Amino acid sequence: MTAYIDYEYFKTLYPDIPKEVFNRLSWEACRKMDAATTGIDGVRKLAVAFPVDEYSSETVKRCACALVDVLNQLKQARENATKASGYTETTNGLQGKVISSISSGNESISFSSGSSGSSATVIDKALSDKAAEAQLYTDTIREYLSGVSDANGVNLLYMGRYPHCVRKE
Repeated sequence: MTAYIDYEYFKTLYPDIPKEVFNRLSWEACRKMDAATTGIDGVRKLAVAFPVDEYSSETVKRCACALVDVLNQLKQARENATKASGYTETTNGLQGKVISSISSGNESISFSSGSSGSSATVIDKALSDKAAEAQLYTDTIREYLSGVSDANGVNLLYMGRYPHCVRKE
């Protein structure tokens, strides 16, 4: 797998994320980008024809950085949530507990099992719903790569057969 960014580039955009965190998450970010830019024929457009023009290559790099940031936010939120008593682990991810009532007599607190409400962030929703997490990755990739072409002029998000002859890797 090709890394589309290095830490030196990444820290110019996200200076607060340490190198060891970047090293753990950058591979996964690039893997998500490869999955989103691979057509039905299995051609990984970024691997076989990485964009050569400055705008497109910069867009791909910024997409990778944004994904590392999203992955880091999710990692931190999961760690914080599991440390806090306000979340439980479910098969769909972490489920937030909302306080539904508090009693003063014997110090009783009741939690509802619903979601964390309308004030939930995208990260909160992604923590409690695997589909929302996948959608967050998809939305981030689309935001950056929509309309961006590879070195052969093929749209990176085009999912059909690759129109050029490509030697299989």
